[in-house]
Amino acid sequence: MKIRMLVILSMSLLLFSSCSKELANYSYYKNLPEVSGTTRDDPPLFYIIKVDLGYDWGDKKTQYSLADLTPVISDGMRNLFSSKSEFDYTIEQEEQLKQEIMDMVNSTIHRYESFKKVPGIKTVAIVKKQVFEFR
Repeated sequence: MKIRMLVILSMSLLLFSSCSKELANYSYYKNLPEVSGTTRDDPPLFYIIKVDLGYDWGDKKTQYSLADLTPVISDGMRNLFSSKSEFDYTIEQEEQLKQEIMDMVNSTIHRYESFKKVPGIKTVAIVKKQVFEFR
């Protein structure tokens, strides 16, 4: 019984340490507001989405660029999300949506001369995603 508990505990610690090591590689910019709007479906559906943007741990250039460009990035996300249909918000399409968000954010950052050499974001966390009929 003691050996089995030790094996389970060891495996749990190993799993936890590998997960926390992965998470420790990124800082997350969490100051973007929720974005809401309607999809391109007929009839349109209403969406509310909140994302956090991951960048390399200690990358102050990306952090500052995200803070400076928050209104522009929020507008870009609203445009991106409004161009989507209900299908694009399914769990099967989530990785594609994250990639599109990452591409849009990085192209927005690099559009400005003062941010041309900023590394940009490396990952996207969708922390809230609601798509529903509005009645």
